[in-house]
Amino acid sequence: MSRHKSLLIIAFLVFALAATVFLALRTTIFFNHAYETSSATPVSQNSYLFASPLQAKSGGAEKIRITVFLLDGRGIGVANQIVTLNRPQGVTQTDVQSTTDDTGKAVFDITSLNPGRFEIAAQSGNFSIPQKVKVVFY
Repeated sequence: MSRHKSLLIIAFLVFALAATVFLALRTTIFFNHAYETSSATPVSQNSYLFASPLQAKSGGAEKIRITVFLLDGRGIGVANQIVTLNRPQGVTQTDVQSTTDDTGKAVFDITSLNPGRFEIAAQSGNFSIPQKVKVVFY
């Protein structure tokens, strides 16, 4: 009787493990996006921008990519928002994707004919993102 009980416990544990693996794989396969789109208003304190690389050659030879994320109060990307960059004179921008996608992302490339340190900011609608990035063209 004891052996029969042990076999039942082992069978139950094997079944539980198989069910767990199946559910984990199903979630990963069918729901491969780790985000949802928000239709809420973006919140400036949750939104951010960054530059990569932080420095590049001037003369229009190299670009710096500016990526902006507009997020709502829960940290979820807000789609279909028009983003603009605030940049000093002498810095040229190319809009790669000025309207946010499903993750709240907008993308720009900037260049400069002249060397210098420049501060780049972003805004959308009625608010500006408080964070700014500083880039260098040498």
